[in-house]
Amino acid sequence: MKKPKYVSAYRDRHGVLRWRYRRPGLPQSQSRELFGSEAWWTWYAAAEGAKKVSAGEKRTIPGSLSAVAVAYYTSADFKLLAPVTQKTYRNIIDRFRDTAGTLPVAKIAPAHVRKWVDNRADRPAAANTFLKVFRALMRFALERDMVKADPTIGVRPVKNKTEGHHTWTEAEIATFESRWPLGTRERLAFDLLLYTAQRSGDVRQMGRQHILDGHVVVRQEKTGQPLEIPIHPRLSESIKAFHSGQLIFIATQHGDAYTARGFGNWFTDSAIEAGLEKGRTAHGLRKSAARRLAEAGCTSHQIAAITGHKTLKEVERYTRAAAQKALAGAAMDRVKTSTDGEQSCLTNPETVRQSAP
Repeated sequence: MKKPKYVSAYRDRHGVLRWRYRRPGLPQSQSRELFGSEAWWTWYAAAEGAKKVSAGEKRTIPGSLSAVAVAYYTSADFKLLAPVTQKTYRNIIDRFRDTAGTLPVAKIAPAHVRKWVDNRADRPAAANTFLKVFRALMRFALERDMVKADPTIGVRPVKNKTEGHHTWTEAEIATFESRWPLGTRERLAFDLLLYTAQRSGDVRQMGRQHILDGHVVVRQEKTGQPLEIPIHPRLSESIKAFHSGQLIFIATQHGDAYTARGFGNWFTDSAIEAGLEKGRTAHGLRKSAARRLAEAGCTSHQIAAITGHKTLKEVERYTRAAAQKALAGAAMDRVKTSTDGEQSCLTNPETVRQSAP
């Protein structure tokens, strides 16, 4: 059964599945009823038939957190964000407004923010994303004289020991290629990810209309960065071998574009079906592409020209392992080629002095 428009699902911090109805001009509504049940459809009908209200009117109390959020959504600060970032910020803020929207923003203190971050400590990435978004909201409030001080100052992110998405190894790449040959949808998605080094959000939108003069022409969804990426010979073979009849390269079995979650789940399942461990994600191939570029001797600026990163810090984080491997190899080469009496990286200086004539 297909869910109606304007309805989405999420799990709260207790793991309970909740349904949210959100339509412009209508008040937001939520339910924990079983999808498809009579009670669920009763809830949906009531949400659809609710009285129209102005944006933010139902939940906006002057001086409240919701009032700040409504003002933020109409500001240049928010409108200048990339569309995908706007959607992420709005989802996080609106979900928080459901429980804390009536709080007087002037009375929010660092202790409150720390508690909200601590409540998400079992999910470090979610905790830190919340802090980042709430910090942007409070910075806006401070600049508009809605608060006297920024309550997020001094609140530290949660330590996250994870290295993020696993970077695919060459053995894992070969295993996937062996299971999914040229001509399959899985292989084309894999090659687009690996040989363009783009995020899955950009790969999901790629089609033959993005091929121009031997390049894949991309405007990144997250950053708005325009890129022209030379087509690798292996990617060219993969594109020629796949025939879908669709405008976009990677469509669902019904010919529709994938959602972000749908694409991620489908691709991860494809990796598992190839015999790989869980955690081999689409984003991990972006990191593998950066690693390959680093191992080929490309500079950070050259890698960023492909990946579209705006700062070299992120590029260096992606390619740290490759840099370490190259440096260690160069150091060991010096040891191997050093002759008796020469000082190398691993020679004890004291031993050199004692052996000197």
